[in-house]
Amino acid sequence: MNRPENSVLVNVHVTPSDEVARQCVAISQSLKSDGTMFVLDGVTKFPHMTVFMFRVANDHDRLREILEAVKQALKGVESFPCEHTGYFMTEGRYFEASYERTQPFMALHERLIDALQEFRLNPGRPYVEGYFTPYTDEQRENAERTGYDLAHNLFRPHITLTRYHEGRVPAEYPPTPDADLSFMLQNVCVYKADDNGAVYEKLAEFKI
Repeated sequence: MNRPENSVLVNVHVTPSDEVARQCVAISQSLKSDGTMFVLDGVTKFPHMTVFMFRVANDHDRLREILEAVKQALKGVESFPCEHTGYFMTEGRYFEASYERTQPFMALHERLIDALQEFRLNPGRPYVEGYFTPYTDEQRENAERTGYDLAHNLFRPHITLTRYHEGRVPAEYPPTPDADLSFMLQNVCVYKADDNGAVYEKLAEFKI
């Protein structure tokens, strides 16, 4: 299925503290090679932790409704620790800093799903996004039910550091510093994202 015309991915995410963001950029820059597709630079590609992402109509009124829904969903949400647990290489060739799936984190994830899934494009028959394919059966079911293939049990809090080209994934994890990338939740941001899920245009930022 072709990508729906006049549509856009909306990425609702958490940004780390300034110090953790700086460390993530430094780690990402250290991984740069002919085998990597991108690295973080803190400007056009900056550290962020997706909580929910979905495709919607690229319409001003629709986006305004989505921002209001996020605002309402965040009422009563309090700051909590985002606890760094290590690193992970996905089947999609992304190398990530991983974070613990704590109860507060999962509650935020589920709260945003409940508030936003009604806005998704083509409910039940979503466009298959290219940032993590081919879909497993569980991914396909999540995408059909919520608009986000990595929802619910597949939700994995993480900050993407780089992605490797096909056939260029290192046999072992690349070297990383012994750094604690934990931080306290400070805000939730809403951005437009490209077809790879990389954010590029801020729509709103909500302080927690």
